[in-house]
Amino acid sequence: MKNYAALLPFNIPSFVPLEKRVDFCVNVINKYRNELPFLRRKISALDKQKIKSDDEVKYWKEKYNEAIEELIKTEEENEKLKQEIEKLSKTNKRYQIALFDHGNFKHTDNLDKKPKGGQNGHKDTNRENQKDSKSYENYSHKRIYATVCGHCGNSLKRTESFKQKVLLDIVIKPEIEKLLIESERQWCGNCQKEVISRDPQSLPFTEYGLNTFMMILVLRFKGHLSFLSISSVFSITFGLSLSKSDISNMLHLASVFLDSKYEDLIKAVRKGEVIYADETGWNIKKQKAWMWIMANENATVYFAGESRGKGIADIMYGDSQAFLMTDGLPSYTNTSPKDKHLLCWSHLLRFSFEETVNDKKTSRACFLRQELVRIYQIKNNNPEYSGSKLEEVLRYEFDQLLNLKSDEKSFIKIQNRFREQKEGLILSLIETPSGTNNLAERELRPMVLNRHVSYGSDTYEGMKTSAILGSVMQTISKKEDLLTELELSLQIGIHEKYPQYVHLAYSDT
Repeated sequence: MKNYAALLPFNIPSFVPLEKRVDFCVNVINKYRNELPFLRRKISALDKQKIKSDDEVKYWKEKYNEAIEELIKTEEENEKLKQEIEKLSKTNKRYQIALFDHGNFKHTDNLDKKPKGGQNGHKDTNRENQKDSKSYENYSHKRIYATVCGHCGNSLKRTESFKQKVLLDIVIKPEIEKLLIESERQWCGNCQKEVISRDPQSLPFTEYGLNTFMMILVLRFKGHLSFLSISSVFSITFGLSLSKSDISNMLHLASVFLDSKYEDLIKAVRKGEVIYADETGWNIKKQKAWMWIMANENATVYFAGESRGKGIADIMYGDSQAFLMTDGLPSYTNTSPKDKHLLCWSHLLRFSFEETVNDKKTSRACFLRQELVRIYQIKNNNPEYSGSKLEEVLRYEFDQLLNLKSDEKSFIKIQNRFREQKEGLILSLIETPSGTNNLAERELRPMVLNRHVSYGSDTYEGMKTSAILGSVMQTISKKEDLLTELELSLQIGIHEKYPQYVHLAYSDT
């Protein structure tokens, strides 16, 4: 017989008689039935409370994750701020110790200071001291006098005595020279070609004359004026109204005429003994570009580049066999042969000062820094050393420093840097007067000023135009008569670019 009692959800106590077990089960079932609505209400309330609790847990989990992300982000920003503060503090310290005074890093043992003012042996640049009676022979003379006393109105007589004063002034002529040029169409019976003469003041494809072009180039690349400022100068001083687009077009046309001069400058720099190279940022409608430079004592060449990569450096150096002086940028590493690569001492010494800004003066890092300054001064303090002797001394001094040991982070950073740059630093002191890349930085400064004034260029072609014209102007400005050299360069460029204008021109009076 099947045991149905085992199927019940509750147990029947043993003390309940057999005949009353059915009634007992009915009573228990009725009791459960009466309690069921209450239990259902409680379960429903608990389910709602559970859902609410789950939502709260989910909400706080999301808040917790957001807080963690915010904390990580804040820590990253704090780290960036720490690095920026450290960088600014190093820069401020660098300015305070005048590290940009290249070539004058003084060792602490050298306490002598130059006196203020002119130095013994320097050329006297005082204008008044250089004047003598012969200096005024070619001056125009102007005798002035008064006929009536300005105090009382009494008539005055002329006298033979006078006070002399030198007056140096410029001529402001707010009038445009307007000229209608008629070029005769002639025919050469010998070579069977048409001959059209060009006035020396006239340039092809423009109505503006040579003087206008030269003045725009001078104002732009020597005065570092914006297009709007150049336009104002021409309007006020010469009475010539030029728009910004007129000036831009003339600059582009001038770059066409001077392109051959630019190519000659590139060849001249490559043939020199040392090429000083550097680069600076440029903007082309808010896009990043780079203005490169290679220069020597006689010529300066700017080069427009879209990047700061190795390829640009290779193009600039070309087939040159010159020594290449750089600041250590990796793009230059394999540009020149290893025995031709020079490295700048100023950058190494500046780095050593930056790394030891917060170090105590008695630290090993500061000692290492001062030793580097002392080594840098060896060449200046021992002018009698030959190249081989100087190299021998420098190598010995470097080996001594490389054998030093310290756990200071700044010490390790400085030592690792001059260990990597050892050969280039030694070679730079042997092959160059100062062992620095200061020449490139000086020559690059005018283009930096132009960038600040113009905020870069609107197009890459405009950047190339600035590079060509800036190179020519910076190079010829090293000569005494800039305007004569500029006029000659423009005339030669026109004749090379447009040989149909090579004929000498004469005019009717």
